[in-house]
Amino acid sequence: MTQAIPGAYDIEELPNSTPLLADPARLRERWQQDGVLFFRDVIDRDAVARVREQYLARLKDLKVVDQAEDEPRWNGQDRVDGTKARPVGDDIWQGLVADASFDAVVSTFLGGKPAWVPIVVHRTAPPAPAAAAQPFAARHQDGIYNYGIDFITCWVPLMDIDDQVGGLAVVPGSHTSSLYPPDVFANPERRVGIPADAIPDKAWRRPDYKAGDLLMFHSMTAHAGLPNRSDQFRLSMDVRFLPLTQARPLIGKVSAIEDAALEIADESGASNRVVITDQTIVRGPKGHPVTGKDREGIVFPGADIIVVPDDQGQAKLVRSVSRKYIDLPAAWFETLPANWVK
Repeated sequence: MTQAIPGAYDIEELPNSTPLLADPARLRERWQQDGVLFFRDVIDRDAVARVREQYLARLKDLKVVDQAEDEPRWNGQDRVDGTKARPVGDDIWQGLVADASFDAVVSTFLGGKPAWVPIVVHRTAPPAPAAAAQPFAARHQDGIYNYGIDFITCWVPLMDIDDQVGGLAVVPGSHTSSLYPPDVFANPERRVGIPADAIPDKAWRRPDYKAGDLLMFHSMTAHAGLPNRSDQFRLSMDVRFLPLTQARPLIGKVSAIEDAALEIADESGASNRVVITDQTIVRGPKGHPVTGKDREGIVFPGADIIVVPDDQGQAKLVRSVSRKYIDLPAAWFETLPANWVK
């Protein structure tokens, strides 16, 4: 990849779609063409700051940021006691998306209210300067391993994210088809990614992000988190929604397991029975399918899960709702937090 200056990424910016909020027809045109929309300075910064403070407090709990710090500056500690980890309550993300400024953007885009799906990731990417030589190594399309949930993702920077901090890069127009090899599901034991040559470097886009910005993208839009080459954790949040006109997946808690059959108490308290078959994709917490005993880390009595059933009650997709903890590398934990989704 071409370098503009030593250590800097030569990546073009995304167009600012904020002016198009006054012209929803043109906004939808850009969405259909690009599968991604970038909005500059649309979310109330106080609402963003409240979420940021929650993240910072938990990083201090784990002693990877010093107590006196006002910024998420890493102190170099990379071994943490998971028993000290506090979950981030659902009220935190729910409060952010309910804020009038956030709701106005999503509702204008949809022409109505969204249905929020509890697939939320509290990202706290630590510095990783050694990875800078492969800036797009984490490239992927969410829709591949979320079969049947055609959500739209809102990626929210919780701080100013410049070239050094990295942020999220996306490929406009990549949402129209899969970029994975045709045999992506041929062997569930093998994790398959997007080949490096499937996306030219010049196709990637990334702005400098500010707290108050919002990036919205299709479930099949290719994207990658760039390496963080600063001295701070990169703080962001992923939240996802569906139009109210689109069928929601089954969301609930596993109440019982008998052989391959699951009893799930949904959000209304009603009991639902679904069956896991050989064709079911059970999605692991990092995106790839899991098989055999590894599925027990996703599906267990008391687990909060999301299921896409077919008309016969067989599960096409099973995945956990998101972890409630900030997203530090699992290798950093000497002991995992309570109820960690493996």
